[in-house]
Parts: sequence; C-alpha cells; structure tokens
Amino acid sequence: MQTLLAALTLAALALAAWHHAAWPLLLSRIARRPATPPAPLPKAALPPITLVMPAYNEAAFIVRKLRNLAALDYPRDRLLVILACDGCTDGTAAIARATLREPDCAGLRAEVRDLRPNRGKLGVLNEAIGTLPPGIVALSDISAMLPPDALRRAAAHFVDPRLGAVGGTYVLERAGSAGEAKYWQYQVAVKRGEAALGAPLGLHGAFWAFRREAWSPLPPDTINDDFLWPAHMVEQGWGIAYDETIRTREAEVADPGLDARRRRRIAAGNAQQLWRARGLLHPRHGGIALAFASGKALRVAMPFLLLLAMLGTLALAPVSRFFLFLAICEAIGLTLALLGMLLGTRALKPLVILNYLVTGHLASAIGVARYLLFRPQAPWRRAENAATA
Repeated sequence: MQTLLAALTLAALALAAWHHAAWPLLLSRIARRPATPPAPLPKAALPPITLVMPAYNEAAFIVRKLRNLAALDYPRDRLLVILACDGCTDGTAAIARATLREPDCAGLRAEVRDLRPNRGKLGVLNEAIGTLPPGIVALSDISAMLPPDALRRAAAHFVDPRLGAVGGTYVLERAGSAGEAKYWQYQVAVKRGEAALGAPLGLHGAFWAFRREAWSPLPPDTINDDFLWPAHMVEQGWGIAYDETIRTREAEVADPGLDARRRRRIAAGNAQQLWRARGLLHPRHGGIALAFASGKALRVAMPFLLLLAMLGTLALAPVSRFFLFLAICEAIGLTLALLGMLLGTRALKPLVILNYLVTGHLASAIGVARYLLFRPQAPWRRAENAATA
C-alpha cells in the first residue's frame, strides 16, 4: 500500500514540476524571439472589418472605448463597430449614443443595439456574428484600449489564406497586485511559446480578429469563448497567429474580489474546454497537442494533483526522510504564501507572487468543482468579462 501511495505521490509531484517549471522553461527555449509580423498593407489593400463588442453595464468605460476606436488608424469607410448592449441597467447604450455625437467620434460608423432582456454574452455574439457576411470580424472588450495601428497590423495577417484568426498581446495599465502583473507576463510568454509550436491555445479576449468563414456558433453556456473559437478553427485546419506588436491595454483594475471571481470562472471554463476541445489532444496535432496537455489540461487537474501530493507526503513522512523533507518544504511554502496574504502590499514581491499562485490554485479548484457539480448557466456579469488564461 505504501508503495502505491508513494508512486501516486511522486507522479503528482512530477506532473506539478512539469506544469510549473519544466514546461514553461521548454516554451521559453522554443520561442526565444517573437515571430516577425507581416509587412503592413497599403491603405488601398486594407479589408473591411466589423468590430463586435458585447457589453453589460459598461458605463464606466464605454466613453473611453469609443474615443479609442475613433482614434484608430483605419479607413472609416472600412470599419463598422457593433456595440451590443445586453440588458444593461446603467445606461450604457444612451451614454454610447451621446459619445458618438461628439466631434472626436465624428465619422466612426457604429451601431448601438440595446438588447432586452439579458441573454448572455454568447447569445449576443452568436446573433451578431451569425448575421455578418464573409470577411474579417474583430472582437474586443470594452475596457481594453487598442493601439492606433491594431487593425492595420491584424489585417496584414489575413493575406495568408490559411489563417483563421490573429490575436494581440495583453498588458495591464495598472495591475491590482504584483502577483497579477507577474501572472499576465507569464501568460504572454506561454502564448508566445504555444505559437512557436503551431498555434496559441486561445487568444486574449481583449482583442482578436478572425475570418467569418472560419467561425461557427458556440453553445450559449460556453464560458471561455476566446479559447474555444480559436481551438475549433485549429481543429478545422485553420492557422492562428499571435502578434505581440498589437499591445492591447486593460484599463480595468481588478480588486481581490473581482480577481478571485474572474479566476474561478476561468477555471470553470478550463474544465469545460478540456472536454469540448478534446480533439486537440490527438497526436496528429503535434506540438499543439503537447501544449494542450501540458498547459490547459494539467491546469484543470493541478489543484487536485497538488492536494494528492500534499496528503501523500504527510502520510509517508513518518516512514520516509525523503517525504518528511518534502512535507516540510510544502509547509514552509504554504506559510510563506499565507504571510504574503496577511502582509498585503507590505509583503515582499516573491511572497505576493507565491500567494497569488496558491490562491489561484484554490480558485481553480472551486471553479472546476462548481462546474463539474452544478454546470452553472447564468447570464454574464462584468466579472466574467475576462481575458482567457
């Protein structure tokens, strides 16, 4: 019995080490340099783009967002913005219409749709995108500010007829914590490595663009749409590009409560997408399959693997100096993470990052468990409007 427990514990520890250390290190070696983006297109060759933005109670950011779009370096006659307000109760639609009448927004072609009742983010997106003709479609979060050349850089990628979608990178204007900042830096590095292996697994929901003909509707209970849409495109043979020169800035600052809810929702989405995109695990996808298994799949299992490792080391510590040493290391790590939480902004940066990692796994465990047990299908809230991790 002890032999079996030791084997399971060591396997859990090995998978944790692969997921947290060996795999990121391998990705960093594979993608030492970002891919060179394609040359910009001349103005005459730029394709029409429809930018779709679902919104729920975005009064705090909608003015800045529309002014940001009006400042984009893209021909006005080739850009259409669709703002789909999904049962907003804070006057988002009225504020948007007033903003579009400002001189700064003159010439920005935009449709403001005030939809009632609230039907959920996927319902809004499926309806809005489903009525569009073949061409280039872009999606963007309301709180995400685009660089002036974002659409030009995205459009240049679609010269390749095999390309289904392209996404940009994601930076925080002001991080809620050092842990959050480090987490998103890590996610960008992972995306870079995944792209070098074949395709990034999911794109940052803050901004990405795709061919309408590569798109198909998702079930309305889908959580991480900005993962599953690119994943399905990969399964169908389309290419996915990751362009780090498109630097989208997230204006919203996540407080600890918002960040925790967001991470629980992302975790539930990770569990859902593991099943719905399981075809990516097939060996025919090569590096993409390896990335999906090592990153997304293990992330779903990681809280439970860590719990197994912890319980196993505690059970074996009385009979093994090796497992006693591991148990002591685990206790020290958890103590330091707790100290980082208690000290808050006064804590040293490594403690903040360690606390963010531990609380992230806790949020992941809760999110995965809730999804598996209850399969929540509630209308979206602002905390759910998050970039996919």
